[in-house]
Amino acid sequence: MSPIHRAPAGLKLGASLAFLGALAALPARCSLWSLWAVPPLCLLTALAGLEFRGLLKRSALAAPFLLGVASLSLFETHGWKTSLGLLAKAVVSLFTLQILASTTPVSELLRTLRRAHVPEVLCGAIGLLSRYSSLLVDEAQRMRRARAGRTLRGSRWHWWRVLGNSLGVLFVRTVSRAERVQLAMRSRGGA
Repeated sequence: MSPIHRAPAGLKLGASLAFLGALAALPARCSLWSLWAVPPLCLLTALAGLEFRGLLKRSALAAPFLLGVASLSLFETHGWKTSLGLLAKAVVSLFTLQILASTTPVSELLRTLRRAHVPEVLCGAIGLLSRYSSLLVDEAQRMRRARAGRTLRGSRWHWWRVLGNSLGVLFVRTVSRAERVQLAMRSRGGA
């Protein structure tokens, strides 16, 4: 276990939040300066013994959302500069949060957030999200295997359409499961 893993959760969370605050305060015209933070973040990743490939794969999952948000600023004057700046800030922020999440257990982060008097509703939501995210991943994998068994290879457009339909079904199944869990908790007097 690396020294970064052993560092107190409060220190890591505080440093991450301070860095993200400084990044957010960076003016839009200077947003590309945030890329100077990439080498220190890569050094932290190496010191923590994290796998770069895993972090990049998880970042790639968020890329469509980051590109979507950054592209909204293209409609302004000098929009491409703002868009690139927003994208750079978002990528650096995401990388920072991934390092934090990879080196700190959720239970320690929640304990630190509770000591910092973060509202219990938010802490509870984060705790439930961390517990049930594996269920969401399992459900998505089952749906992918079922879809792969029923369909043949098609065009790229067909693949995107199937992916959109699958995400919709996954959302419905997730909400249904959440309602069943809530009903079970109420019947036991837990909520």
